[in-house]
This record gives sequence, C-alpha cells and structure tokens, in this order.
Amino acid sequence: MQKRSPRPDDKIDLSLELTGIIQEIVSRCLSLGHIDVNRILVCIGSNRIGRGGGLYGKLIPLRFKDGSSVLRYRGRLYAIPEISSNGHSCLYIIYFYMPRFFDLPWEEKLRVMFHELYHISPRFDGDIRRMGAVKKAHGHSKKHFDSLYAPELHAFKNHLHDTAYKDFLSMNSRDLYSRYRRVTAVKMKHPKPVIINS
Repeated sequence: MQKRSPRPDDKIDLSLELTGIIQEIVSRCLSLGHIDVNRILVCIGSNRIGRGGGLYGKLIPLRFKDGSSVLRYRGRLYAIPEISSNGHSCLYIIYFYMPRFFDLPWEEKLRVMFHELYHISPRFDGDIRRMGAVKKAHGHSKKHFDSLYAPELHAFKNHLHDTAYKDFLSMNSRDLYSRYRRVTAVKMKHPKPVIINS
C-alpha cells in the first residue's frame, strides 16, 4: 500500500506570524521595549530573484524628523497619508520581502528583524533612530549599528528554541507553500508623502 503524503494545513498569515515574533522580541529586549507593536504594520513585499534589489527587510517611518506629521520643502507642505490597522494609527511599516527574506536561515531572519526594529526611534514617534548628522540611518558604520543589539539578539535566539516560532522561521518560501494551502499576508505599496498645500 502506497504511503500518502500528509495534507497541507489550511492557511497561514505571514504578517500575523511575524507580528507575533516582533511582540515577543519587544517584550523581552530592553532596548526595544519602547515599541508599541499595535502601531506597526507588518507587510510582505515582493523581491523576486533576478529582478534587481537585494532587500530582505525595510522599515518605513510614517512621520518626519522628530515625529513631525508635516514637512515643509521648497515652499510646499507635505504629509504622509494616515494608515490604520485594527483601530490603531500606525507610525511604522516594516516590509519583509518574499522570497529573499523567507529563504534565509532562521538566525538570519531574526537578525533582519532586529535590524529593522532597531531603526525605530527610541521616542517611538514615527521617526527613525538617527545615528549621525550625515549617515542618519546607520551612523559611521553598519557593523557598529548591528553590534548595538547583538547581545539581545543572541539571547533571543536561545529563547526562541523553546517556542513554536522557531519552526515557522525555519521554513523557507517553498516549505511555506508546500505546508499550507493558502499563504496570506498584508500587502501595500510604500506610502509616499503628498502635498497638502501649494
């Protein structure tokens, strides 16, 4: 008698799973404890191999410098359109890219997640963590930037071994589509500032 292969599970929401991991991270990591996950929208972007770009993840702040809701530039006033999720006004969007992010080893997926979360301003005001006057995002060295959260990343990796999230992060893009009948996620184009006066 031929052995039947197991049937795929019903569905998985990638945004929901990654949001759950982010909630676990911020609840355990002091340097990220200022983050309110309710005001972050996790989206999945497309980054097909061979179509240019090498992004695994990206943080999009929804406010300007110092959390300002408007920016005056060349005599015009700009604002980013309001984005809400589950009744909360969002301050940030984090994109994780399919398939590049999901095809990383689970430890690298976590590193990408920590990296994007660490870009969030300590004031959690919709701005980024500004690391320098010129190179605002990473400061003088990306390696130094990554070192700032390295101890907490290491500790969280050890913690993750005892949770169901380890299994999720261990799956690559092919595994996800093999295991689940439906793979869903929040998808949205990058919001852009719009002119609110002229």
